[in-house]
Amino acid sequence: MKLRFAAICLAALLLTGATSKEDLRSSLVTVEGTVSGVTSAAAEGDLEVLEVILSPGGSEGKEQALLLAPRATLEEVDFRIELGDEIQARIFPNDQGPAKVHKIRNLTRNTMLRLRTLHRIPLWDGVGGWQGGPGRGPQHGHGGSGSSQQGKGPTGR
Repeated sequence: MKLRFAAICLAALLLTGATSKEDLRSSLVTVEGTVSGVTSAAAEGDLEVLEVILSPGGSEGKEQALLLAPRATLEEVDFRIELGDEIQARIFPNDQGPAKVHKIRNLTRNTMLRLRTLHRIPLWDGVGGWQGGPGRGPQHGHGGSGSSQQGKGPTGR
């Protein structure tokens, strides 16, 4: 009986296309460059999401549009992106438009923030409020873990 149940569970996993975290991580691509444009785009429901144009350094390739999070969400966790900032981002590649960002590091300001889960689920609510735990911090962990602000809310207060 136990063997039959295990076989049914295994078949269900195979048929539903369940993926491991490693499979999800391998679909991510790391990009790096200079912010050459900052605008807003309608995305993730009816929210306006910050869109950053990334220019790669040297002759590495063409400009790429990246979708971050609603401007208010980024302000809530004190994460800033400005023209000329050097950034590194892990993205979900998209041939049909801007790539959604999983995690971003602003190398100029020494900050990082995780914006989406590995399943591409945003870490903000339907009105743009931050839902991802402690806000930002020095380049430790995800969204501030390991920083002196951990456990004090999104802005360390």
